[in-house]
Amino acid sequence: MQPDSDTNRTKINASGTAGRILKGIPAFLTDQKRTVLSVYGRIAAACSNATDLQKAAAAVLVLVISIVTLVHETNALHSAKLQDTAGDRIVMASAAQDAAESAASEVLQSFMSMELWDARAHLESDLNRQTASLRSEYMKILDRGEGDSFHPGSETERKLWETVRARRKKELSEDPYLILVNKWHYLPDDYEADPVTLPNGQMIGSQCFEPLMKMLEDCAEAGGTPIVCSGYRPHDKQVYLFGEQINRWLYAGYGQEDAEDLAATAVAIPGTSEHELGFAADIYSSENMSLDESQVQTFTQQWLMENCWRYGFVLRYPKDKSDITGIIFEPWHYRYVGDEHAHKIHEAGICLEEYLDETDHPDHAEDSDEPED
Repeated sequence: MQPDSDTNRTKINASGTAGRILKGIPAFLTDQKRTVLSVYGRIAAACSNATDLQKAAAAVLVLVISIVTLVHETNALHSAKLQDTAGDRIVMASAAQDAAESAASEVLQSFMSMELWDARAHLESDLNRQTASLRSEYMKILDRGEGDSFHPGSETERKLWETVRARRKKELSEDPYLILVNKWHYLPDDYEADPVTLPNGQMIGSQCFEPLMKMLEDCAEAGGTPIVCSGYRPHDKQVYLFGEQINRWLYAGYGQEDAEDLAATAVAIPGTSEHELGFAADIYSSENMSLDESQVQTFTQQWLMENCWRYGFVLRYPKDKSDITGIIFEPWHYRYVGDEHAHKIHEAGICLEEYLDETDHPDHAEDSDEPED
């Protein structure tokens, strides 16, 4: 609603209206004048208790109706009892009627202007609430990785959906912990890692050093035996590993192109490995140092998969997500994404590509018989 000053202004206008009307009523119409005063007294009492513009406007309308009735009675009086001076007195009554109509119109126009302002404000407020509600709902849909399967119900909602989707994607792309690196998204050319050395000689990005150490310590206290067997890799090392894999297939008799394709199913193409980011760590149990699905059977991996999100990490290549990630199920490869995002990804049971709304690929990767690492 408008501030109280607007309501008070309406009351003052109503008071001024009554004053102008009373001045326009001939003195000889004593009984009718008393009627107006009586009606106005009741209206003034109602206005004094009015809490909004509607009550004040209702009082003005009652006053206008009373004036119309008074004018009607005055005309009847003129024609029935005062024929001798009817002409002059009808002119006076007409002047009273004009004064009533003019003053009432002024008040009503003032009210209508404020009422329209108030209606517009309410409409805008309702629209903002509805838009905020839809934005919140769309964010939840995207956080669950359901962006591709959701279809808005109307053209207006579709436009809002696309705006929210694009804005969210842009914001997430600017988060350094969410840099997407896979076979379709290469490491940024200007990217520089900030690695630090772990107690066992492996390296990890300084940004996730403390969360990783805390996770390893808590896992060990719970009875696990976690060991980081691979962390940050310089680009040159990734090139070397990929080249070694190509040579294996060349030695087996494959041509260069086939050897490169086969090598890419076992070792990430240089520039597409998360290990170059510094946010990824391969962790196995000292009870089983084989990087294969047998890791799932160890207490260490079971604990890590269940609790890694509490430290800002996610299992990067979950089961049944190979067509999206391009990598087979790896129950040993953990990626740091930060506490908030790790919680949402874990809660939704999705992979990083789904969370980032980046599931559209030029082609689909097939499950390989070899791990990415």
